[in-house]
Amino acid sequence: MDGATARGLATIRRLKQENDIPGAYGTLAELLEVSDAYRLPVEQIAGASLFHYVVDNADTATYLADALFRQRGGRVTFMPLAQLRPRQINLPRSNDAVPLLSKITYNPEYEKAFQQVFGKVVVCPNLTVAGQYARSHGVDGITAEGDTTNKRGAMTGGYIDPRKSRLQAVQSVNKWRDNYEEKIAESREIRRQVELKDQEITAAMSELQKLEQKLRQADDSFGPLRHELRNKSVHLENERNHLEAAIKRREGVEKNMNVFLEDVAGHEAELQTDFKKSLTAAEERQLEELSDSVQELQKQWNEASNARRSLETRKQLLEGDLRQNLQLKLDQLNSQAFENSASGLSSGGLKEAQRELKKAQKALKAVEASLQETQAKMDDIQNRLDQMAVDRAQREQRQQELSERIEKHKKRMDKSLRQKALWTARAAELAKTIRDLGVLPEEAFDKYENMEEKTITSKLRRVNEALKKYKHVNKKAFEQYNSFTTQQDQLMKRRKELDDSQSSIEELVEHLDRRKDEAIERTFKQVSKEFSTIFGKLVPAGHGRLLIQRRTDRRQEPADDSEGENRGAVENYIGVGISVSFNSKHLDEQQKIQQLSGGQKSLCALCLIFALQATESSPMVIFDEVDANLDAQYRTAVAALLDSISNEIGTQFICTTFRPEIVHVADKCYGVTFVNKTSTIDCVPTDDALKFVEGQARPN
Repeated sequence: MDGATARGLATIRRLKQENDIPGAYGTLAELLEVSDAYRLPVEQIAGASLFHYVVDNADTATYLADALFRQRGGRVTFMPLAQLRPRQINLPRSNDAVPLLSKITYNPEYEKAFQQVFGKVVVCPNLTVAGQYARSHGVDGITAEGDTTNKRGAMTGGYIDPRKSRLQAVQSVNKWRDNYEEKIAESREIRRQVELKDQEITAAMSELQKLEQKLRQADDSFGPLRHELRNKSVHLENERNHLEAAIKRREGVEKNMNVFLEDVAGHEAELQTDFKKSLTAAEERQLEELSDSVQELQKQWNEASNARRSLETRKQLLEGDLRQNLQLKLDQLNSQAFENSASGLSSGGLKEAQRELKKAQKALKAVEASLQETQAKMDDIQNRLDQMAVDRAQREQRQQELSERIEKHKKRMDKSLRQKALWTARAAELAKTIRDLGVLPEEAFDKYENMEEKTITSKLRRVNEALKKYKHVNKKAFEQYNSFTTQQDQLMKRRKELDDSQSSIEELVEHLDRRKDEAIERTFKQVSKEFSTIFGKLVPAGHGRLLIQRRTDRRQEPADDSEGENRGAVENYIGVGISVSFNSKHLDEQQKIQQLSGGQKSLCALCLIFALQATESSPMVIFDEVDANLDAQYRTAVAALLDSISNEIGTQFICTTFRPEIVHVADKCYGVTFVNKTSTIDCVPTDDALKFVEGQARPN
């Protein structure tokens, strides 16, 4: 399949995918199925017809052809089923002549297309049988190996590489095309799923952004609450400290009250008892010692009480510092840690928090100032909005007025269009009348161009009244006469050109014939000269020459005669003859080829081959036992001539022989042996080759 056909088929496949074309069925290769045994005959008979496109009728073929032409999509040959008329042939009915169409599976709807290509073909076991049926029944015969013959006797064949099967290629292409389309469909489905997943991801990201926005709003609203909570916590801690201090003071007061009450009760009890001195001298001394000891202990108690009070004061100071400073700092650090965990900020110390607080206060002031500025802008914008609302009301009023005007103009335009349609119809009628009049002279336009409409109308009315008497006259007769005269002049001019072309072509053909005749005569003279020379070398006592046989006089004349004896052209030649004499140099004693013996005929054939080789040498010549029928003297002469040609011209001769003469002059000898049903070829020495051929020549 050439590139243009491939592009055309690809374009048609694309058109079928884009548009519904029910009448386009496909190529013959796509519409048939055949077994491997008959695939080669089908390909050889169909040839390029395998890629002809089957359609239902000529309209579909024309539509597709126009599409290919417009899109420059290649070239395709169509087979419209409605226009096909395959010729019915009486096929032979025999076991050795099988109709090829019977081995093809196809839809009966395409019967005409397959009849057109395969209807007159039979499959035969060999070319001999195929040729007999071709001559007797007028059919085309083909073998299973692809060798063909037709009713005219022409035969074609040879080795065909089965790996280059067109049908297999079409099936493979269709298979991979279907696979490709499936993969494309899967790719589209995957792309659609990916798009759905992208939409889902987009929706999820949108939802995530909404949640993050809510979180930021919650963080923004949590800041004032956290600050208020911190203030409340500080106030609660202060109140708790005050309460603890008051409770301790109350406990101290209650303790002192109990001590004082006990002292008062003791003093009251002492006051109620009688005062008497009943102590002994020892008890008084002991009382004095105890009094001194009590004073000493009182002094120590006072010192311990002072130390205790100083420690309690220090403890209270430390507890106050703990509650008022360190605890607050701990709360702040915990709050910062909570804020950092929620907003992702890095942790910092107290100083950093203070600096952040100052920044926040400054930012708050800036926000307040910006808020005031924004409020002022909002007031300005509100004023502008009010002004724009007033402008909008005015514009709406103007728009209403324009709409009313447009409606009026639209009505006027409708009226004008109706009038235009009337005048257009009137102009068409007048144009038709002008066409009926035929071609008008130029002076008619100049004469009536500036005339008033009323005058033209009155003249037209009078002319129409006058023309009613000539309705039966052909109004275009003069125009048709001029047209036909012009066509006649063109055709005569074309005829003259064709006559001139015919003369040129005939002169060219005559010139080519002369050159062909000269080439044939020149080649024949050269071959005839070489034949005479070589025959003289092989047969020194004889003489040989080639003769041209003519149809006019049926006589044989020498090929080297003068040109005056060449009566007639090459078409008068009917063949070439050989005239030789092995024992005389005289021309009157020569014999024709039919009068010679077998060995002499073989020698003449070798002379002709050597003459052709001398005229146009070939690099290699193969001889198969050409010396079998030659006498010994001629075998020696042929061997010497082979050696001479090989050395002078360089032609390589490959000869098979059972005679020693060629072996003596051969550069290399090969022996072929047949052992155990196997042929073996080996290079052997010349002596062994001579022994072998001499042994074959010796009688058993």
